[in-house]
Amino acid sequence: MKRIESKLPFVLAVVLSLASVRSGFARLALQRHWRETDSETIWTSRYNNCDYGYYVLLPRGVVGHDTLPPSPNHGFYIPLPDVGTTKDTADLKDRFIWVDASYNVTEAQSLAGLIDDKEKEGSKTLARTKTKIGGVPAIEITTEYKSEVRAVTEMETVALRAGIVYTIGMRTSRTNLTSDETEYRRIIQGFRLLKLPRGQCSNG
Repeated sequence: MKRIESKLPFVLAVVLSLASVRSGFARLALQRHWRETDSETIWTSRYNNCDYGYYVLLPRGVVGHDTLPPSPNHGFYIPLPDVGTTKDTADLKDRFIWVDASYNVTEAQSLAGLIDDKEKEGSKTLARTKTKIGGVPAIEITTEYKSEVRAVTEMETVALRAGIVYTIGMRTSRTNLTSDETEYRRIIQGFRLLKLPRGQCSNG
């Protein structure tokens, strides 16, 4: 009897410890990284997209802008150079980063074919490099073309998985390319893939 009683404090400690860990996981699972404004959905710390099986860890101070429900949830964008603004940026045109996931509705059956489709008529390809995002093969392409008022530089990193096209892109000018690319690389580093859902899912 004494031997059993001597083990009780240890057993209780283990049970309480497991309960604490489980409650911690529950809090993490329920933690919400978005809020809705009158015109947008704002993401901080982490962007979740369970529908297309990915998430992005957002660097400290970086805010992602998304549409409001019931609009389709494909991805988000970040204004440049003010990556931390929470103001409405729906009319953004010149400098920004975007992340998108969409089903492949083109005739291209390969990643290389998708990149060929992205080379705009009248644009100049500056670089085309094989890389990876989220552990899957990707291609990064840098192009330059003329807009109505200035020369535009675009960088896009594109991956293809299970019929879904993942794109991380940046639109900027040649003058701002170096500083804006730093932010672009940080978003690429935070990109992660999840298992694709079977049925409905929740982004928290």
